Amino acid sequence: MKNYDLKHIAFHALIGLYFIWLCVFSVLLYMSLSELFGRNTPQLSKIYFIWISLNIIMGTSLFLVIRLFRNPGLIGRVVKFTYFFAVLAAIIAVCL
Repeated sequence: MKNYDLKHIAFHALIGLYFIWLCVFSVLLYMSLSELFGRNTPQLSKIYFIWISLNIIMGTSLFLVIRLFRNPGLIGRVVKFTYFFAVLAAIIAVCL
């Protein structure tokens, strides 16, 4: 049986939280864009703007903590590219 240190367990827990955040954030962006091209309610658009802004802050904090581990492998690259893609999609959704 291998002995895992707490840093290894924390890294995997953070990666799990990151991918959960990514799924929730993707659904939020989908809901925002479907509302924009559907009913286009101004009150709901303001709420989506606040939710997207708060989720960008939460995702950024997760991303920065994961980057502190300095993982140059595949998981590090996947996290980096998905984060930048999600932020770019959020900026486009907010600008629309």
